[in-house]
Amino acid sequence: MPIICRLLAQPASRATDLPTRPDELADAVASAKIYNGVYRYWHGIGFLLARHSPGSLAGRWLDLGDAVSRPTNGVPGARIIAAPDAARLDQELGAIEPEALVPHYDAAAMDAAGVYPRRWLEWEETFDPLGQVLEHYTFLQRMAKHCASAGESLLVFYVDDGEEDL
Repeated sequence: MPIICRLLAQPASRATDLPTRPDELADAVASAKIYNGVYRYWHGIGFLLARHSPGSLAGRWLDLGDAVSRPTNGVPGARIIAAPDAARLDQELGAIEPEALVPHYDAAAMDAAGVYPRRWLEWEETFDPLGQVLEHYTFLQRMAKHCASAGESLLVFYVDDGEEDL
């Protein structure tokens, strides 16, 4: 059951409205025209950014903004990042090339820290999880850049896609 993370551009006003009207979350998700995602690598990206830039917005990107929904059954709650913060996040992410995260990757440390999906060492036996994390990091960079240039908020939304997380 991979828990995947979707990134959805939202009008700037949603950052004010959505936290006070969480019943509109489904509509916000369905009406998003610009979106991307970091698949199941969201927590790994957060771990590497936090090690690279402790205390920065980039290092705390998963906790930025305001809660829109509560976590349920291991799926994190949705958060919305206001347009000004999305622009600041874009500035920080734009200054961190994917390769700068490589020295911070340690599969054993990620498993020990409980970084979702807690299979980093196991994955190294069959594919390149670091390469996947770095590729998906560029998707986060692109969405932050889009939101910054369009003056939009960024909705971070998680979905349990129902399949086994291999």
